[in-house]
Amino acid sequence: MAVTISFMLQKGGVGKSTTTGILAYLLSRKGKKVLVVDMDSQGNVSTLLSQRSTYTFSNETVLEAIEDQDPVPYIVKCGDLLDLLPSDDLLAIYGRRIYELQHEGFKGSPILYLKNTLDLVKDNYDYILIDCPPSLNEQTTSALSASDYVVTVLQAEVYAYQALARFFETLFHIRNNVNPNLAMIGIVVGLIDRYTLQDSILEECKEEYGSLVFGSVIRRLARIAEFATLGITDSRKDQKVALEQYEILLDELLERIENNYHDNSIYLRALESRLEYVEEKLLEDLPDIKLERFEELKDDLINHIKIAKEWI
Repeated sequence: MAVTISFMLQKGGVGKSTTTGILAYLLSRKGKKVLVVDMDSQGNVSTLLSQRSTYTFSNETVLEAIEDQDPVPYIVKCGDLLDLLPSDDLLAIYGRRIYELQHEGFKGSPILYLKNTLDLVKDNYDYILIDCPPSLNEQTTSALSASDYVVTVLQAEVYAYQALARFFETLFHIRNNVNPNLAMIGIVVGLIDRYTLQDSILEECKEEYGSLVFGSVIRRLARIAEFATLGITDSRKDQKVALEQYEILLDELLERIENNYHDNSIYLRALESRLEYVEEKLLEDLPDIKLERFEELKDDLINHIKIAKEWI
């Protein structure tokens, strides 16, 4: 049965699609059967792996697979051992559509429709990699609900780094309410170039999250961007060099999966950080309606922190 991994952060341009696509390619090259599921309406990983415009997948995407409750007709071969369940821009209606399906008679929770669909082919693969959109929407929560592990892809810039705590808070709610087996397995950091601010963010991330940060740091070499146009290949020396850093990352990832690595303290820290913010707000002179909201949120956070402490 396949190991399912989501690649996620709610910020765009951090390298999620590239990382998902290249790791899938490298896994297939290791002789593993891999399915990539594109849950981003931008369809970047679909284009990367298939070398086709996402518009050529119209009416033949992961959304139709869920509607039909059968992914097989929509799976695209991208290599002998590499398959793709593609997306197009109409996947943007995913959130609305899954709740329509519930009213049309689909059984169970809408957040599990993707999981139920992938479960039909899970025995056919060694790995299922899910490329998530840069937002905390139904596509993302559905992907996390279907996953065994999640990898956070972080560009070393301020806004992406600041998004981590909120993302870990979201992971807590998915794990607590939907998918108790979900594990945060690591943060992979990408650098556009070497300069002081990026290096300082990388060091701060390592200091804050410790061993959760992968040792492999992805350098944004020109050859990586070239893969989007030419497809993933190592026919030239410079392309081999570009892929080597992902090969090291993949070895780290597989070792963590084998050793069942996880760090449950991230949920507690994220919730405590949120509680600190709420308590500061409650010291302000708030209108009654705002005061009530923040008091309710404080009570919820205190209860969630109790749960998170039990996980450590």
